[in-house]
Amino acid sequence: MPFHQRFSSVAPGLAMKGLRDTRTALLLLALVMGPKLCLSQQQLLLTADVGKSEFFEDEPIYLLVRLQNVGTDTARTYFFNLVSPALRVSVTRKQGSSQYVGGYVLDYRTPPAWAGQPLAPGASVPKTMVLQSLMGEASDLRAHLFAHQLPPDDYELRVEFNAHLQLSGVPPLIVMAPPVAFRIRPRTVAEEAEVQQLEDLQRMGWDTTKVGRHPRAMSYHPSLIAMVNAMVHQRPDDPFLPFLLTSGMYLTGKTLEEQIVSGKAPRFDPDTSELVTQLRLVVIGRQSRSSSGALLVQELSERHPDQLSFLATQLRGTAAGEMAQYQVERNRHVQQIKQPRPR
Repeated sequence: MPFHQRFSSVAPGLAMKGLRDTRTALLLLALVMGPKLCLSQQQLLLTADVGKSEFFEDEPIYLLVRLQNVGTDTARTYFFNLVSPALRVSVTRKQGSSQYVGGYVLDYRTPPAWAGQPLAPGASVPKTMVLQSLMGEASDLRAHLFAHQLPPDDYELRVEFNAHLQLSGVPPLIVMAPPVAFRIRPRTVAEEAEVQQLEDLQRMGWDTTKVGRHPRAMSYHPSLIAMVNAMVHQRPDDPFLPFLLTSGMYLTGKTLEEQIVSGKAPRFDPDTSELVTQLRLVVIGRQSRSSSGALLVQELSERHPDQLSFLATQLRGTAAGEMAQYQVERNRHVQQIKQPRPR
């Protein structure tokens, strides 16, 4: 005979009293803790956006994720970015029935009693990255534009954030963004020609073929800038431009790196190039409403904080303007931390 039946038959009054006491205790606990638990779950809003619903194969997909505090109290979370161990990004193929999961790059050491990073009420943290830099089928950068490729198919993208990872004294909290559906189709003839042209240019960074006394690789950055300059004037809405003005500018193949280390070629720094900065600003203005514009602002913020306030004001209400405003506030917070405290 089950224990609870035997217990009830011996002392039904005592059993009912214990049950009522237990229910009363649980109800009181729910009344006290319920609002706090609901608040912590509803306080953070996570969203993801790729800008549009259809891409052609090897077109850069600019993923923009945003963590927002929609509550009335300051929230505290783990480090939020696209290469954080707390953020999981995955895409599932419909036809291929396979899933790609982004791997984190950065790791953090936190003290045992760490309380997390503060996120003020109404504040948001936007982060953006080219999706093919994060996940897909691994490819060779010496032959392809991206570290990964996503074949033509229908996809569903999911993002989740372990907000309380390594935080002391708080319950686990997983925040999930609504899924994002998009499609990748085969390239047209014109798109095939553009991708091939860009891949040929990228291979130049590894090219050991000599033109005169120097390897062809030394012509990579001048050729890239010339191509981007022409594209900005002819088709400033080209989806490859933000990628070329960020990842493309920092690409240094093995052959080119050897020439730089040996002193035979000057090291190229796109962040100190006035021409590159002007090209970035032009494209930001043209693509300010998309996540591609936000990516360029994110890149610009590292070395050109003087541009951020202007962009935040001029582009208010756009993805690029939001990124600029976030970077302005972030830089202000960093400066406040660096200032010596009065004695």
